[in-house]
Amino acid sequence: MINSVSSGANFQPMQRPQAEPLTSEQTELMNETLAQFDPENLTAEDAQSIMQTFMDAGIQPGQEMEAIMAEAGFDAAEVGELGRPEGERPPGPPPPPPSGNSLEQVDTEEVVSYLDELLAQYSDQLGEEDKEAILASVQEKFGLSEGDSLLSVTA
Repeated sequence: MINSVSSGANFQPMQRPQAEPLTSEQTELMNETLAQFDPENLTAEDAQSIMQTFMDAGIQPGQEMEAIMAEAGFDAAEVGELGRPEGERPPGPPPPPPSGNSLEQVDTEEVVSYLDELLAQYSDQLGEEDKEAILASVQEKFGLSEGDSLLSVTA
């Protein structure tokens, strides 16, 4: 049984520091800056220019900034992502697995032939370790994952 452990420490989740309230000058600068760009055809260069202008004016990301940008037709998160220099962008989703490892593209005759070759290398009595080694070798050679079936039982 696991006993709960308690301590006097009070852990708070990490939060972004609150943005300072915008001054009227900052709000006016934001509106003037955003009016110079088309939110429907925003380029990375445009987004970088907007971000640099806001940063130079001491405007920090926050709800107030997001609201002003939304009112002008801009998505603050999209502008931030688009304006981030290429090297600083977070990696995208992983690429899809290579299509060559698909079960639909595995030649059954080739699998059987390979199994015959492997079985010829082993003695008449295969131990459990031998069976696992054969299966692992087949999976590795044909790019199959552990859960993939070697046989298709569709009619």
